[in-house]
Amino acid sequence: MSKIWIILLILVALTASGCSDDKTSKYSTPEGDVEVTVHEGEEDDWCPVGTKIDMANPNNGEMASMEIVGKETIDGIEMCKAVVEMVAEEENDVARLEYMWSEDRDTFYYRSYDSSNHLITEMIMKDGKMTMTDEEGNVMEMNGMT
Repeated sequence: MSKIWIILLILVALTASGCSDDKTSKYSTPEGDVEVTVHEGEEDDWCPVGTKIDMANPNNGEMASMEIVGKETIDGIEMCKAVVEMVAEEENDVARLEYMWSEDRDTFYYRSYDSSNHLITEMIMKDGKMTMTDEEGNVMEMNGMT
């Protein structure tokens, strides 16, 4: 179930900047319907700081929330940062993730953590190169991703 939460939260986050009022929508997933509420944040075309997205699965009450918390500069690139908190069903499930993206969306950082705050996965896309690192430190790189 955690993978569906992550996918939905990231997709909703990327489209949330166009929202003008709080909106609630329902999405169907293989596990059941998921309810998503978007609370509008600052007026900003690409990084609406303060926007909060709450998700609830009415079938089991599982909750997840994402908030766009601000901008950070990494390697000279201004990035918008979102933090997602969710209930992990098992110890090694994703409990928190951080997602940062540049205004042109060509650069992003994604990190997922378990309930003990141990890094599970890190994915970085920069300069057309994607680097993925798993919890054991194994690194995989791919070039020409743009």
